[in-house]
Amino acid sequence: MVLTKKQDNGNKKKEHGKRETRPKSNEARSFVASDKKAAAHKNTGLKPEKKEFAKKELALIKDKKDIIKKEPTKKEPPVKKEKVNYIELVQKFVKGTLNELKKVHWPTRREIIIYTAVVLVAVAFVGALIWLFDSVLSLILRQIIQR
Repeated sequence: MVLTKKQDNGNKKKEHGKRETRPKSNEARSFVASDKKAAAHKNTGLKPEKKEFAKKELALIKDKKDIIKKEPTKKEPPVKKEKVNYIELVQKFVKGTLNELKKVHWPTRREIIIYTAVVLVAVAFVGALIWLFDSVLSLILRQIIQR
């Protein structure tokens, strides 16, 4: 049972309220769970401001349950999509691309030559390393097969 606040001539009294035994939907179940949590927190000796906040929150939760139950089940007609202007999209893409290309730090001729030399040396080294391992493993395999 959920405790609700009832005002009678300025006197504050608590009254036991009734609640549905079975919620009709998943949303109502989540509200019931939050009702239990709110009720559990009410009796923990909180400050008066927090107790009032919890009571107001509980009242809001009950209002939300009523609102959810009263929603109509009519389906709305599908919304018509606006036509997409592909020419404007392409123009926007090209302008953005050109703006980004202006921000790029382009290497100088000297930097390009150095970077190219580094790549060629690295490729030659890795190629030689692979050739060396392949040759050594081939010799070992030939020795194993001959015995």
